[in-house]
Amino acid sequence: MKLKNDFHPFVRYIPAVIIFIVILTIVIFALNDINGTSESEGLTITENSVRRAVITCYAQEGSYPPDIEYLKENYGLRISDEYLVYYDIFASNIMPNITVARKQVDG
Repeated sequence: MKLKNDFHPFVRYIPAVIIFIVILTIVIFALNDINGTSESEGLTITENSVRRAVITCYAQEGSYPPDIEYLKENYGLRISDEYLVYYDIFASNIMPNITVARKQVDG
């Protein structure tokens, strides 16, 4: 006597589809984590570059630069268009406050 298989033919693929979905989900989360890490690294690298240029200017000239444009013109500082640099100087002999932020994209 032969047993009849009552299952739909596609039912046997369900475990493979579930495993594929789980793997795809893990890959998506991993890529999002890598993207977030690279964004924070970009901020850190930009802030460190500005700080190095400020300290170099102070070492060579004896005073901190008046603004970021001065560093761009005289020390070759380059800042990506995707970042905003907040440069707050109190006095020429006191280290300025430097903050780098990512520009918000509208839309």
